[in-house]
Amino acid sequence: MTATRVVALVCCLASIYFLAVLVPEVGASAAAMGTGDFYSVGPTALPNFAGVMTLLLGLGVFVTSGPVAADGGGSPFTRGLVPGVIFTAMLVVYAVAMLSIGFLAASVLFLAVVFIVYRAASWPIALVLTIVVPVLVDQVLRKLFLIPLPSGIWF
Repeated sequence: MTATRVVALVCCLASIYFLAVLVPEVGASAAAMGTGDFYSVGPTALPNFAGVMTLLLGLGVFVTSGPVAADGGGSPFTRGLVPGVIFTAMLVVYAVAMLSIGFLAASVLFLAVVFIVYRAASWPIALVLTIVVPVLVDQVLRKLFLIPLPSGIWF
């Protein structure tokens, strides 16, 4: 078993524990303390969303990272410590930019840089994802979950 599959398996198990034990505890604590009225969608909505997404991503990585995937070539930014450092730097710049230019603009720019650095397989699909995903996430978080996102000079 590759190291990637081990990490994916650990993430899956941790997310199952999170969803089965920790998230219900948040709801029970909120109900016991009478703080559940503060939330518009319930105190466990976002933890459930995060746990399910972690589980799905872990399963996806586990399924796609077999021995054949370990031999693949691709971008020079896909192996070693350097890609992790580059991606961490991109995340820091994204977080800082989000405060000044807003969530939507920073997210579009971040995805564009990710697709450029990691060489997207299909540029038309990358372009659509660069625009559509931030808009959908923005609308879901703002309208459905009523989460205030940073607004900057552009949006």
